[in-house]
Amino acid sequence: MARTQSRCGALTEKGTRCRRLAMVGASRCNLHRGEWSSYTIEKRKEAERKAKARKRRK
Repeated sequence: MARTQSRCGALTEKGTRCRRLAMVGASRCNLHRGEWSSYTIEKRKEAERKAKARKRRK
């Protein structure tokens, strides 16, 4: 029988991808899902830095 649940795939501190199964109905595992996770916080901060840089270039 084929596995239908996807893997998380979030970047880990080692630079590899998370191999845990994603939560049902979500694209990330319980460690990388939600506003409280360090993964989500880092991604949000990165997006904010890029937006600031774009704004300065205009």
